[in-house]
Order: sequence, then structure tokens, then C-alpha cells
Amino acid sequence: MKKIRLIVLIIIGLPLLSNSQIINPYILSGTIVDGETNKPLAGVHLLSSRKTGSKTNEIGGFSINIFPSDTLKISFIGFKTIEYIIPYKKSGKYLIKFRMYKDSISLAEVEVFPWPTYKEFKKAFLIMNKQEEKIKIEGLNMYIDKSRTAPKPTIMNPASYIYDKLFDKKAKMRRRLARRRKTIKNSKNQAD
Repeated sequence: MKKIRLIVLIIIGLPLLSNSQIINPYILSGTIVDGETNKPLAGVHLLSSRKTGSKTNEIGGFSINIFPSDTLKISFIGFKTIEYIIPYKKSGKYLIKFRMYKDSISLAEVEVFPWPTYKEFKKAFLIMNKQEEKIKIEGLNMYIDKSRTAPKPTIMNPASYIYDKLFDKKAKMRRRLARRRKTIKNSKNQAD
């Protein structure tokens, strides 16, 4: 009998104990601004330790559901990353304003050349000669042949041939000149 009472007590008491330990998420809202100019920052990323995230709107405002004791990581390109531990609060809304400060990193000077050494680059630059129209490709010298003319186009389609004859600018000019010559010839014949 004592075992049955104990089991019933555990079954009834367990949900009561677990309800007291349930922590509801609450809404963290606020703005993120530049620490130096106090201007709102748009597009700042917010990521909680539970992998839920958000980003700020165009006026620097944000809203995210979080749990107490979560870590909120706030990052933006060009600014130092902020890690904020959420304090315990029972429920409701939590308003906050974050200030982000610029983070500058100095990098060493980098020189990029298409050739392995500066000497080879200088040598290749001096070899180039734009008057000869000479192209150098990996040790091969190729010359552009100007004496060769482009082949005359062939008639591929009768419709394209007729279109070219009717609507081509040169063809129009030839037809116009032929009409003028004809009218001049007719006027001379009538005058005689």
C-alpha cells in the first residue's frame, strides 16, 4: 500500500515540480546604434546560443524571442562583435540599446604580379610593341594577317536575300540613284 501511495504521489507531484521550473521565453527588443555617431545601424546580425536569430531593420530596431541566460552574439562588418548574456526575467518585454564601436584591422602591403618576379614582368613589358600588332602566347609568336579579306557572305536563305535587297541601306541608295537617273534621262528625252 505504501508503494502505491508513493507512486501516486510521484505521478501527481512530478508535473507540479516541472511546471515551476519551466522558463518561458520573452521578447528582447531594442535598437543598435554606432557608438561614435549614435546613428542606427541597419542589417546587424543577432544570434542567440539556441541558434535563433534576427537582424536589424533600416532604423536599427530589432525584436527576438530569447530565454534567460542565453548568450546573444551581435555582429556587423567593420564593428566589434558584442556578446551579451541575457539576465533572468520572468516574462514580458525587455528593452535595450546596444552601441557598437568600429573595429579596424591593419593588413600588410600585398603586391600582386602576373609574373613570378619583377624582372620577368619588366622583361615582358619591354617586349610588348603595339605598332607590330604582335601577340605573344607562351613562347609562340603569332602575327595578324591583314592581307586576307573577309569572305563574301553566301545566300543562305532566299528570304534573307530579298530582305537585304529591299531594306539594305546601300540597296536603297542604289534604287534611289537609279530612279533619279531614269527621271533625268526621261526629262532630257522629252526636252529634245
